[in-house]
Amino acid sequence: MAENNPDRQLLIRSRVSDGYQFSASSLKGLQHVLTDWFPRAVYVDLTDDTASVDVVVRKDFMSGKNVFSTSFVRADGSAIKSKEYAEDRMLGKVCEQYDPRKSRYDGQKDGFDHRLVFYAERSVTPMNRPK
Repeated sequence: MAENNPDRQLLIRSRVSDGYQFSASSLKGLQHVLTDWFPRAVYVDLTDDTASVDVVVRKDFMSGKNVFSTSFVRADGSAIKSKEYAEDRMLGKVCEQYDPRKSRYDGQKDGFDHRLVFYAERSVTPMNRPK
């Protein structure tokens, strides 16, 4: 992390599994999860060299819930590890470093939706939020 930039940037590349269809309202809900809850859930699993995560959303046929199959990737494109996150276990996760005000959707590229998310070096709580 550069000293002149106290924020950590992470690219989240997501797509829906082949053959998995969403209604318009379900797709909107998925976007909410990827913007608000997913960045909080993965924070504890990031390594120092994680530059991006690739996410494939699929339905778990046992529970009927969405599952986020995630690959953690270095800047050179090499894989670090993989992990699955169940949607219902992400809701309510707390991550005081996640800064949704700076994070943004960055369009679709190569079949993936791209989101740039930012984590502050310090907690982003009401007490120390910049004004």
